[in-house]
Amino acid sequence: MPPDKYQTVKEIHMNKTLMSIVLLLGFAVLVGLSVASFAAESVGNVVDDTIITSTVKAELAKDVRLETLTDIEVSTTQGVVTLTGKVHNREEKAMVEQKVRDVKGVVKVNNELQIVSP
Repeated sequence: MPPDKYQTVKEIHMNKTLMSIVLLLGFAVLVGLSVASFAAESVGNVVDDTIITSTVKAELAKDVRLETLTDIEVSTTQGVVTLTGKVHNREEKAMVEQKVRDVKGVVKVNNELQIVSP
């Protein structure tokens, strides 16, 4: 057989090395795209959560019955709103929770409001 049909050990090693480099680069690109996608999604979640928190606070501030409820803290993580602070009675606690549930984007409400006597 003619010598050009046979690969030398050196050529085989070079081909394997080249193939490994190509596979490694392809893997690195895939990992990079996954990380970039995750980062973009995380930034989007933070923006959405900030909008939800702001909207909840605005809705609570608009309600005349709630204008004295300055002790309410609102935090949002992935659409889950957590309420902490103090209210005067069960009715206020339920009213605040319902107002929060009505805000677009709210997935769940953790109502940790404490009832305290005036």
